[in-house]
Amino acid sequence: MRIDSLIPASWFYMDESEKTKFNWFIYEFALSLFEHIESSRDRTLGKWKARRSEVQIAEFCAYFSKRMKQSVLDRLTGRVEETEADEVYVSDYCHTNTHRDNAAIINIAADAWEDMIEGCIACPNRCISERFMRCEFFDRMERGGYYS
Repeated sequence: MRIDSLIPASWFYMDESEKTKFNWFIYEFALSLFEHIESSRDRTLGKWKARRSEVQIAEFCAYFSKRMKQSVLDRLTGRVEETEADEVYVSDYCHTNTHRDNAAIINIAADAWEDMIEGCIACPNRCISERFMRCEFFDRMERGGYYS
C-alpha cells in the first residue's frame, strides 16, 4: 500500500486557504515519521508497532506532525531556540504508552525531523521560508498523485 493512501494530504488542510507550503511541510514530516517508524529496528518501537495496525500508525504520524506545528512556528518566529517535541505530544494520543514507548517515539521523531531538515536544504520549494504561500502539490495529490 502506498504511504500517501495511508496518510492522505487532505488531512492537512480544511479549505483552500490552508493549502500552504507550511502545511505541505507538516504533511511531508508525517510521511517521514511513518517511514522512520516502519523501518526502525528499535525493540521498544517494534513492540509498540506490533500493537497497532499500519492505519493506526499512519493516523498517529498525522496527529504528531500536526501537533508539532506550533513548536515549528515558535522556532521560526524566534520564540524558542530549538524545535521541541514533548513526551506529552505522544502520551496525549497514545494513552496506554509507557514512558519507554514515548521516549522511543520521540527519538525516532527526532531522526525523521533531522532527515526532513536535511532534505529541505537542497529542496527548491522553500516550504519554510515561503510558508504562507499556496502549495500546488495539494492540488496535484487531488488529481491523482504528487508526481503527476
